Amino acid sequence: MSELELLKKLRDEVPEKPDVRAEEHRLLAEIRADSSAPRRRSARSAPRLHWGLSLAGAGALAVAVLAATRFGGTVEPVERPVAVRPPSAASVLERAALVAASTEAADIRPDQWIYMKESQHLRGDLPTFEHWARMDGEGNAVREGGRLKMGKEKGPTYPAKTQRELEGFPTDPDALLEHFRNLPQELTPMSICEPECPAGTEKDVKAFGAIGWYMKFGPIIPPDTAAGMYRALAKIPNVTIEENATDGDGRKGIGVVLDLGAAGKGYYILDPGDYHYLGVKVVNDGQTSAMSVLDSGIVDKPGQTP
Repeated sequence: MSELELLKKLRDEVPEKPDVRAEEHRLLAEIRADSSAPRRRSARSAPRLHWGLSLAGAGALAVAVLAATRFGGTVEPVERPVAVRPPSAASVLERAALVAASTEAADIRPDQWIYMKESQHLRGDLPTFEHWARMDGEGNAVREGGRLKMGKEKGPTYPAKTQRELEGFPTDPDALLEHFRNLPQELTPMSICEPECPAGTEKDVKAFGAIGWYMKFGPIIPPDTAAGMYRALAKIPNVTIEENATDGDGRKGIGVVLDLGAAGKGYYILDPGDYHYLGVKVVNDGQTSAMSVLDSGIVDKPGQTP
């Protein structure tokens, strides 16, 4: 068969372009007839257009829109909601752990000072305050009314002691979580449960509280220990992530949430950039209390800021 004959044969197999306008009139006539007669399903199959799937869909949509508008109806676009699942605690806290582990460990001298600027929102806002503590416990200072007030009393807890505790913690998250669950005393920046914790959650609450208490001392936490604490948080039951959570000062961050139902809900707010600790918030019976770390770091003398 010659090329000319082959082309002619292929052309003959292409169906004629259907008359869309005639088909529209026919369908409208059927719709009018059907509206005045008892409703029954037509046994006639829908006409098929053989000259392109996209054009067939467009033609059918045009007929449907025209029929609806001529009979006083409207065609609303169908919007299918997209289900967006919140990120899991495991994935978010693993990213936080990786960032922490890649941080260079600080080399801190005993004669240096840890500085913190904090705010408290406990039954009414309290003034923001700045304080310094010498690493070896041989001095402390607080700024009051613009003036620096010095002290020398060495209490049972001081930065170097806390640093030694942190350096002695296991870095494996399972072992670290077990350590916090079995602490002899409660360590927490703020109590979550009111009036009491649900049965069976007491050790989880103790571990959650202890991790937050130590996270406040970010500048002196060894990188591997910080990574272990993030991973341990992810292993506590009922811990979830709340995006765009706010701390007591309105700063947006990542909320690591321990939800105890009617007993209360505790938040640790992490910076969305590098995951460092911003503060703690507790929501209980419709009331919110919070404490924030606005700034922190290691300096050479009181009065200095990082």
